[in-house]
Amino acid sequence: MTTKTSFGVVSTLAAVLVALSCSTSARRNDLAALQNGPTSAPVAGSAPTPVSPIRAVDFDNISYPNFPDYSDPNGRIKKYITLKPGEGGPNFLNYGDITGDGLEEAMVALGIDNHGSAIPYYVYIFGVENGKPKLLWDFETGDRADGGLRNVYADKAGLVIELFGKDRVIGEQLYRGEEGLCCPSSFTRTRYRWTGQRFEEISKDVLKNPTGDANVVMPQYAPNK
Repeated sequence: MTTKTSFGVVSTLAAVLVALSCSTSARRNDLAALQNGPTSAPVAGSAPTPVSPIRAVDFDNISYPNFPDYSDPNGRIKKYITLKPGEGGPNFLNYGDITGDGLEEAMVALGIDNHGSAIPYYVYIFGVENGKPKLLWDFETGDRADGGLRNVYADKAGLVIELFGKDRVIGEQLYRGEEGLCCPSSFTRTRYRWTGQRFEEISKDVLKNPTGDANVVMPQYAPNK
């Protein structure tokens, strides 16, 4: 009788262990399916990414006011003109919320033909009003190490402008000839906030140039298809 009872207990324990093993295996398979499943599946309750109105603008076919014109053959007279739609387009383009309203603005950089070796850019910052681009700010950069354009972008609902060279800020002296134009050792990062009327400077930092060259790091412009 003792032998039969022991055998019955052993049989019962074996059955329980098999069941637990199957149950554990099933849970592992379920977890593996969750971990290895499609990562692009939408999360329940998440809001869809809003479509930004500014991204619908064709920046090859809008007007650009205040654009520098160096067409004087002697290079002595600098004029400011308005490029009509189709007469000019961006070299670089960035998007982001820089006014804190939750909507993207566009930061557009056009190369300037100055009939020389300098490589300045003219930057336009556009929002959207009544479905049309609205100019918020425009400015000219320097040339490479002398306040040349490095980047313009959005960060923490504010505007960031990066110019090559030490203490180079829009509206201040950019051309100083402190080092070779090709190889700036530093760049200046200036942060701005939108007051509702203009962009106000809030901080300035001079940072080491990690690449040692004067190349723009903004995204290159790709026309709308």
